[in-house]
Amino acid sequence: MSNNQSGRLVGSLSASKLADLLISAKTTLPALLITLGAPAWMVGWLVPIRESGALLPQAAIGLMLRNMQARHTVWRLGMAVQVLSCVGMLIAAMLLENYQAGWAILGALVLLSLGRSACSLTVKDIEADIAPKGERGNLLGKASTISGLLSLGIAVPLVFFQSELGLTLIIALVALAAAGFFSALLFLLPVKTYIADKKEDNESGSEQHSATSFWQFDSVVYRFVLVRGLFVHSALVAPYFMLESSAAADTLLPLYLAAQAAATMLSSLLWGRLADASAKRTLRVAGIIAVTACIGLLVLDTSSLWLSGLLFFVLSIAHTGVRTGRKTYSLDVKEGQGRTELVAFSNTSIGLILLAFGALYAAIKPFIGFSVVYIMTVVLLLAMALTYLLPDEK
Repeated sequence: MSNNQSGRLVGSLSASKLADLLISAKTTLPALLITLGAPAWMVGWLVPIRESGALLPQAAIGLMLRNMQARHTVWRLGMAVQVLSCVGMLIAAMLLENYQAGWAILGALVLLSLGRSACSLTVKDIEADIAPKGERGNLLGKASTISGLLSLGIAVPLVFFQSELGLTLIIALVALAAAGFFSALLFLLPVKTYIADKKEDNESGSEQHSATSFWQFDSVVYRFVLVRGLFVHSALVAPYFMLESSAAADTLLPLYLAAQAAATMLSSLLWGRLADASAKRTLRVAGIIAVTACIGLLVLDTSSLWLSGLLFFVLSIAHTGVRTGRKTYSLDVKEGQGRTELVAFSNTSIGLILLAFGALYAAIKPFIGFSVVYIMTVVLLLAMALTYLLPDEK
């Protein structure tokens, strides 16, 4: 592994993660729409567009990539789309207001999500090309640590001074996000990654894949989707830590943001090293920590502000481990186009699974006499157990 290329990859990933924070559909974009006078229903569409828009298209993109060996060109295009989307939001914020601004920003967010989808898929090939097995988790951990540190430095002041956030500062955040995506593009611009032609792979016998349809895979892919689909609860349970607390949400928000950034910064390197040894074990350990946080939420007195923040910190450590474990596993368990299609199919599946679980919990919550966190805790336990169905990736 070239140290120069490794450094470029870490820099690019860190810049991209920071840009994602600055253009967040949970914080910056809602503030932008509200300030511009867009209707409330548009604000409600920000997160669904951002999350599902980045995941659902990946199956189709993965199918198109079968005939595209130069993966760096697709990644560059996706990153350029994200830069241009941020610029589009800037123009809309400065020239439009009300409905017009809302529609323009939602449209730009759709493009941003599509660009993110292409980058998320192809960057896996770039990561695997630069870093060999046994080093990829550590590389991802370094990038997450740097982005966590930068996030901590930006998020906390923003929260404490949120009452003073005017349109000018919000526009500045969007501009910084555009600069972050552009910096990520520049970091990896000299790096080129090619994936061997699928037919050549099959002829050489290095990878047998006779399926004619994109959704026809070996059992490893379906088992991975099942396990990863259940582990999404490490993210789905997060809002309930605020909902189940008796403390006011605006009081918890600064503490939660700081806890999340600190958890990412402090734990990413450790998770990366553990994932390099065994991504499956990483998922199990992260699951144990997530379940511990959930049990703490259910049995302890979360009226204490600091205890609630501590439990969210523990959950955030677990979620960082889940993300590192499943990313490293997807990088190591397959090679070449097989890896690309595993990532694409699993990401599209997870987009659907997230929507399905979200709708399910929203539907049953009014009819059950106990917290849905109990159900989520059981599902996390099941996810841990099912990791034993996954083959070793190393």
